[in-house]
Amino acid sequence: MNELDRAFLLLEQKKFLEAQEAFSLLYEHAPRDPRVNFGVGLIFSHLGQNQAAIAHLKAAAKKGPKIGIVFTKLAIELLIDVQYEEALRAARKGASLEPRSAYAQTILGQCYNQLNRPVMAKACFENALKLNPDQADSLLQLSRLERTFGNFVRASELLEEAYKADPNSAGIILNKLEEESASIEDEVVTKAISILNEKPEEVAKVTIGNIAFAVAKLHEKAGNLKTAFEYYNEYRDLLYNPFSIHNRKEQVKAYKQVFTEKFFETRSSVSFSTTKPVFIFGMPRSGTTLAEQIISKHAQASSVGECNYFLLRQKEYFGGYNFSTNLFSVLSKYTEKDFKKVGRRYLKELENADDKAIRIVDKMPHNFEMLWLIALLFPNAKFILMKRNSNDICNSIYTTSFNSWHSYNIDQKTLGQYYNTYEDLIDHWKSVLPIEIFELDYENLIADQEEESRKLLDHIGLDWDPACLEFYNNENRVFTASQSQVRQPIYSSSVGRWKKYENYIQPLLQELNIKHTLGTT
Repeated sequence: MNELDRAFLLLEQKKFLEAQEAFSLLYEHAPRDPRVNFGVGLIFSHLGQNQAAIAHLKAAAKKGPKIGIVFTKLAIELLIDVQYEEALRAARKGASLEPRSAYAQTILGQCYNQLNRPVMAKACFENALKLNPDQADSLLQLSRLERTFGNFVRASELLEEAYKADPNSAGIILNKLEEESASIEDEVVTKAISILNEKPEEVAKVTIGNIAFAVAKLHEKAGNLKTAFEYYNEYRDLLYNPFSIHNRKEQVKAYKQVFTEKFFETRSSVSFSTTKPVFIFGMPRSGTTLAEQIISKHAQASSVGECNYFLLRQKEYFGGYNFSTNLFSVLSKYTEKDFKKVGRRYLKELENADDKAIRIVDKMPHNFEMLWLIALLFPNAKFILMKRNSNDICNSIYTTSFNSWHSYNIDQKTLGQYYNTYEDLIDHWKSVLPIEIFELDYENLIADQEEESRKLLDHIGLDWDPACLEFYNNENRVFTASQSQVRQPIYSSSVGRWKKYENYIQPLLQELNIKHTLGTT
């Protein structure tokens, strides 16, 4: 057996540390070998280093023979990187090269699911089960698909089938923990605790981190707040990377200097006249999904959910996920034709989603980052800023397991500082953007749903529709952490929720108080 075959055998045996060492040595001697790049890509994938995994898997796909699993693994990493269209292309290639692979069909289904093509997604998952009736992951993905529609009973039935097929799968255990009916007494909690204590090599770090948060949620539900916060704090580094608050502050400072009223005045010719888009933005956990569901329940409205279009443009301009002054270099060369191209591509996405609706909601919270471009292109669109008590927002963010894009959630102090820069940036946008920003207060919406909903619809130019009061019966899919909450009528228990956690979030509250008393520093 040669060294390369030995390295892959170690991967197959889930001896990841030994495999990592073996592939590192192989890569030193053969950095262009497609099989070596494939192995290195798998190692980086397991370590949660998504960008490195994509680079090596792309190299393997480009230089090597056309092997289905290479494209399928690449599709997984592209999904994580929210490059859904490119992921779909890779997954299609993988499935076409290995038409009898249940695994390839499952990943292809996940791509369709993320692109909000549920019929195609379901067909792929069912194809996978035809190829392998015991394919637990296909059952899991079908369960997750049903949850996005609010079909929780069917989702639970499918998840139970998946659990029976593979009762030791960390991913299935995680989903069992996250069911509404789960409790701290369930048998899966014992398995989850074992995973957290042992941190087995074969379980990805991000999965372990998510399991810790799920266990924490169950302790919260049982009233064990101290234990819950121990789980939240101990495993955060498995979910989030170190975050540079300095870089964030430099970004806001640069935006204030570059994106001035004059910037928009001198580029007004690039705008589109359309009134169709409705942008709902704000911090995560501020109520954006609730506002979206209310509007999209209207007979003349629709939604594209959390469209990642503008955040992908940001990544393109930065040359990565972190702020870079490369953005301004790109802008200095942008012509009216370039801006128009960006705008037309976005409008095409809306048209593909629904070509009949008068208003289409894009509720990506972090579009607040890209308001300079969105407002420039679509000054006649409707802009809705979700407002909510900062303590409640940040407490909810801190106790939610997001993906690594939200690494400002790495610790309480950093989260508080990030929130302060968010408010600073929002204040700037209010003063310079050539648009009207409608502020929807979450607490007011909870207190008087009909009155605030009427104001909201009036702002976006739609007549009152009583159906909007029953937003929880919406057929729209929900992918966010508020998946189950928005399937229920308005409830007030989330207002002031931070108070019962006050003793555990002092570092966070102290940072937020700095903003309130001194302004952003």
